[in-house]
Amino acid sequence: MMEGLYMYNVGDVVIYSSHGLCSVEDICEQTFSDITKTYYVLQPLNDSKLTIRTPIDNAKKQLRDVIQKEEAIRILQSFTSPGVEWIEQNTHRMRFHVEIIKTGDRQKQANLLNTLLRKKIEYEANEKKFPNQEEKLLHSLQEIIFSEFSIALDKPSEEIYDYVVAKLS
Repeated sequence: MMEGLYMYNVGDVVIYSSHGLCSVEDICEQTFSDITKTYYVLQPLNDSKLTIRTPIDNAKKQLRDVIQKEEAIRILQSFTSPGVEWIEQNTHRMRFHVEIIKTGDRQKQANLLNTLLRKKIEYEANEKKFPNQEEKLLHSLQEIIFSEFSIALDKPSEEIYDYVVAKLS
């Protein structure tokens, strides 16, 4: 495939929806059900066993560039403010959280992460177990957001996590 004809090229690092940071490993044509399309072949940076193929014509919905340094700094500073509303009813809360993740909006996702971190601290302070679904979501959001910010800010994810936790208090 010819470089430069596509939104992304082999070797680029992109964000793929809910999988986070991925490297574009290849751009190739594949045929499924007698329909030939051009695909990006992606390798999640945190899961070397997984390979993702996404049609190039679907890329604008699924892929985005890694956040710019200035935006990452602005979003990190937002952790001093409260996050999103906490909905008491579990099913409504999870539906609301999934909708936020689907938007792909980094600020909204960071606001959700903010809320989950604050709630986890609150649960632990009251010696309660943080709900399992929220724990999984928290872990996933931390992985996606902190690894992306790590690249944008050229700092380890752990340092970004420590910065965020300090902002919460």
